[in-house]
Parts: sequence; C-alpha cells; structure tokens
Amino acid sequence: MTLFKKIFLFLLPITFVAACAQSKGTTISGKITGGENLTVYLDQVFISSPPKMLLQDKIGTDGTFKIVIPDGIKQGIYRMRIGEQMLDIISDGSEKEITVSSTLSGLNEFDYQLKGSPLTEQYFQTVRDFIDKKTDLQGLIQATEEKVDPMVGFQLSARLFNFRSDFLDMFKKVSTRMTKTYPDFQITKEFADIIPKIEQEVQAALAAQKIKLGADAPEIALPDPDGKIRKLSDYKGKLVLLDFWASWCGPCRKANPGVVAVYNKYKDKGFDVFSVSLDGIDSRMAARLTDPNQLKEQMDFQKGKWVAAIDQDKLTWDGHVSDLKKWDSSAAEEYGVRSIPQTFLVGRDGKIVAINPRTDLEEQVLKNL
Repeated sequence: MTLFKKIFLFLLPITFVAACAQSKGTTISGKITGGENLTVYLDQVFISSPPKMLLQDKIGTDGTFKIVIPDGIKQGIYRMRIGEQMLDIISDGSEKEITVSSTLSGLNEFDYQLKGSPLTEQYFQTVRDFIDKKTDLQGLIQATEEKVDPMVGFQLSARLFNFRSDFLDMFKKVSTRMTKTYPDFQITKEFADIIPKIEQEVQAALAAQKIKLGADAPEIALPDPDGKIRKLSDYKGKLVLLDFWASWCGPCRKANPGVVAVYNKYKDKGFDVFSVSLDGIDSRMAARLTDPNQLKEQMDFQKGKWVAAIDQDKLTWDGHVSDLKKWDSSAAEEYGVRSIPQTFLVGRDGKIVAINPRTDLEEQVLKNL
C-alpha cells in the first residue's frame, strides 16, 4: 500500500466524523457593530418559568461572535441577549447556520439582518411590515391569527401584544393552531394554560365596570359549610360587609380580628357580615385530578381548612359561603375580585356604599347604619 493511500485511509474516518458533527450542530454567528468586547448570551424562553441561559460568547474587537450548539438547536423560542438589547429566534429545530448582522441598538428595533432561520425571518418580516406601515393593526392581527406559522403567531402574541386581555380572541385562535401543529411543544401547553387566566382578567374588568359606589350589589347565592344555599339578597334591610377571603390568605387572617370587633359591636344594630371564601381548587387543578376519589378527597381537605379557619378566627356570623373553586369562584368573577382581602359595604337598600373599607370600617358602618 502506498503512503498516499495510507494517509487517505487514516484521514477518511476523521473527515467523516467531522462532517457528521457539523451536520448535527448549529452555529449562530455574525457581527454586532457597537457590541465590541461585550458578551452575547443565548437563552431559551418559556412562559411559566424564567429564561434559561444556554451558551455565551464574548464579542470580538471586530464585533464578531460565534455560538456553537454541539447537538443542534431544538424546537423552541430563544433570545439572543447583549445587555438590554435582545433578538428573538424562533426555531423549528432544523437550523444549521444562523447569521446575524446588526448594530447593537438595532436589535431591539428590529433593524437587523438575519438568515438561516425561516420562522425567525417570517417573524422579523411581519414586525417590519407593521413598523414600516406596510400593514395596519388589523392586518397584523390577521397575520398573527391566520397567515404566519403558529409559533410565529405565539411570539407576536407575547412580544407585540404582550398577552393583553383585549386581544383574547386572537390568542385563542393562535393557541388552537399551535395545539394542532405543535401538540408536543412545551410552550403550546403553557400557552393553553394561560388562556383561562386571560379570560378571567376580561371577566374581572367587565365586572369592575359594574362594581362602583351607588350600584346595586350583584346577587350571590352559594352553599354554606352545611350545604345550605345562602343569598346576599336575604340580608336586604341590613348593612352588610361583603368580605372575600380565604384560609390560606395571610392578610385576610390578620384583618379578621378587626372585622370581628366591629361585628360584635354593631350586630344588634343592623350590621352583618357575608363572607365568601376563595378556598378550594380551581379548574386547572381539578382537571389534573382524574381519579374521582382523589378529587373528592382534595375537596374535602380544602373545605376542612375553610371551616377550621372560621372556627379559629371566631367568625361567628352565619353568612359563610363558598363554591370551593378558588379564583374560579362565580362570586369572585361577578365582583371582579383578583386579589384578597377585598370587601364591599352593602347598604340596607342593597346598593354599594363603600369599597374596601379597612382602617375606617367602623367609621363607614356608623355612617351607613
């Protein structure tokens, strides 16, 4: 065997391994003018948890950088970060070489050039068309809902529309498309999970428009610990403190002694308390408990904590109700309650006379008895 053949046969496996490694990995490189000697970070982005920093590289004196992902980029949403400047990368998991050219300030302003990532390019072009007024807001919404890839639609929802509740219908459509196209993608599941929360915000905002001084207090009809339905309207003719609370709410428990003191002082003069507990489990938690026996056990446990807190805090009035649905409580939605403790003082005529009386509760009671 000739020397040439020996060298060729020796180098052949090395060349093959190098070629395989190159085809398996992903490189993100480019030039950032103005970013010289700074560090570029690559983060993976999620909804329900903070971004995860994956890799980094120091930008050279000529502005160039190179980040190598040895095993290749996985399907997901990524963020290239240099200080406060960021660039989104939307990957379908097939990219081998992504190149970026920009000034440092151009990253946040979508004033850069990027190649090698089709979804990111689609995202960039959609945003640029809106910035350059080639499309209006309605056109952007339509593109997000129907035209762009669902992963691009998700990122537009997150970055441009910031999951604002007034775009709920659009988010629902994007989430449905993501579920069909990317059913196993982590962000698909996380996005679907936040839709109900955005819906609650919408309902709370609508309810808050109704709940104001002088307005009729919406009816509440819920079971007490013994299963008896108690209605707020049954207290008409009395001055009633409508109190949203929960056994797990520390500030609520701290506020209870003050409520008890005012109740004991004025209960014989036409003052009463109607307490709505937000104990229990919400629909998302209930959906995870597929075993009916396990669900009942958990509900009984939550009810037990509610009843124990009533006894511990000496809340001796009869008006204790709950549907044990936590933040999904129909009463909380009706009154736009998204934090507790929250209280409403309802006059003898059934109209709201004070919202969140705290340190001045006794003063408000005396004023409206």
